[in-house]
Amino acid sequence: MCPCLLILARHGRTAGNRAGLATPMSGWTDTPLDERGREEAETLGRRLAGGPAFDAVYASPLSRALETARIAAGAWGPVRPHDGLREICCGDVDGHPIEEVKSRHAALWEAHLRQADDDFRWPGGESYRELRARCLAAIQAIAAAHPGQRVLVVTHAGVIGQILGALHGIPAACWEAFRSGNASLTSLSWQGDRGVLLRFDDREHISASTRRPGG
Repeated sequence: MCPCLLILARHGRTAGNRAGLATPMSGWTDTPLDERGREEAETLGRRLAGGPAFDAVYASPLSRALETARIAAGAWGPVRPHDGLREICCGDVDGHPIEEVKSRHAALWEAHLRQADDDFRWPGGESYRELRARCLAAIQAIAAAHPGQRVLVVTHAGVIGQILGALHGIPAACWEAFRSGNASLTSLSWQGDRGVLLRFDDREHISASTRRPGG
């Protein structure tokens, strides 16, 4: 059986991706793309149009990923939502401003930053260990359904990071180890329960779109 070529794309920018303490915790909170995020999705689409066709397109059901997929990959047929591709669930703090979370849950915030406990979870949320198991199950199922094919998967930084962390033996709690940028591309060759990383966090198309004459 031939491996599946998986092209993982992170969604475009949202309000939850901007810097600042007023930024909301964006796990399952359904924050849409902002203006820049839609521009990034369009730029991603132009980049993808210059390559081979996709046999299938999957996306997280959260609107920021679905909208990115529909803008960037509409030419390759309907986008298939997959619940396993959602970002981590932050439970009771999902959607709350980071400033508020740091103030009300100081000990938990410090534990989150230490990246040392695979079983860490926000109250009512999902642990890093659970997130990794979910992401791997989703990507293995997609690859198994498309042997020898080229598949676009539009998802989130946390999902991409967990998949790559598992392949490289990095603990699930280390969420910064493979942190991809908005509208970036990461490629994997996947067969059975194992994948091989071919390219990570390719943002050449985004850099080119923001490049100014003389700068």
